[in-house]
Amino acid sequence: MKIAVPVKDDSLEIATRTGRAPFYAVFEAIENKINLLELRENLHSHEHYHDDANDMSEEKYTQEEVEHHRNQLKNLSDVDLILVRGLGPNMKGALELENIKVILISKQDGNKAGDVIKKYIID
Repeated sequence: MKIAVPVKDDSLEIATRTGRAPFYAVFEAIENKINLLELRENLHSHEHYHDDANDMSEEKYTQEEVEHHRNQLKNLSDVDLILVRGLGPNMKGALELENIKVILISKQDGNKAGDVIKKYIID
């Protein structure tokens, strides 16, 4: 199983907004072992550079925006699951169309992608 987590950089600190995270950390889970495969660029984030913590503006849900988001998920086509803290309605719709299961996590679950994955996948 391949799992993605939106992160800020190679520190693997989890980003608050999925669509605006600069990267996705992609892990592989095999027999209760978690391995980081790579960091993948978030193609959507280039269009929406905002301060992750301070811009929580509500976006309007439209089918056109869902398709726009979906087109920018090409580099996650092999991912089965994504763990996220925040998710707008358009990105949620795009992930669902790509058959990527979404699990919402909180800050209490941890700040680093690897720790959160271990908690949700192994525990």
